[in-house]
Amino acid sequence: MTNPEFHHDQDTRMPIPQDIHLDAFLKILVDAKLPLDTYGEGPAKTVHHLFKEVQEGESMMSVDAKGNVTREVSVLWVDVFCSLSNGDLYRLTEDRQVFKDGRKDNVKRRTLSTSLGEKLKPGEDPAEAVERAIAEELGIEDGLETVHFVGTEDAEHTPDTYPGLKSFYHNFKYAAVISETAFNPEGYIEDQSDKTNYYVWEKIAEGVVSGNSQFSAE
Repeated sequence: MTNPEFHHDQDTRMPIPQDIHLDAFLKILVDAKLPLDTYGEGPAKTVHHLFKEVQEGESMMSVDAKGNVTREVSVLWVDVFCSLSNGDLYRLTEDRQVFKDGRKDNVKRRTLSTSLGEKLKPGEDPAEAVERAIAEELGIEDGLETVHFVGTEDAEHTPDTYPGLKSFYHNFKYAAVISETAFNPEGYIEDQSDKTNYYVWEKIAEGVVSGNSQFSAE
């Protein structure tokens, strides 16, 4: 159920266009008194990360009459499981991110409640995005067996990735099962231009699971 506070003042806010120039974008952030000196430090992403999100339509940002800036984003959350033929059941977790931009604290330990978190692209169907996320982040293109919708949830908070930026999240939650042939006991590495993500398996049941019957739809 959508929180009515997400859009109650929508008529009084001015959207920041996707094609905004970087200089104009920076001025809006400075006028909003965001702590830009902390961006790109520790767990925080850079201003250029945020600018790219707006350019690509992954984040919708707006500014009110007082210059306050908010961000709105739709996020896909996926728990990834694998059931082995010996009955062991594994759940994937994102262990850490290692940034490549030379920051002092370049390792960010991850504490996500799900295996994967991925921003949805404009107009993208969440169920189809599950397949894209698993292919892009884990390199698994043919090993996806089943996908199950879990639910939706709206949330509001100020993330440590963008300090001081009030953000609204439309969350779409799924569970996915990959085949045993796609199972890599060493985990998976996603190498991006600005960072490297590391994923590892956690055994959550041993010798008791047969196939993926526990994930079958009710």
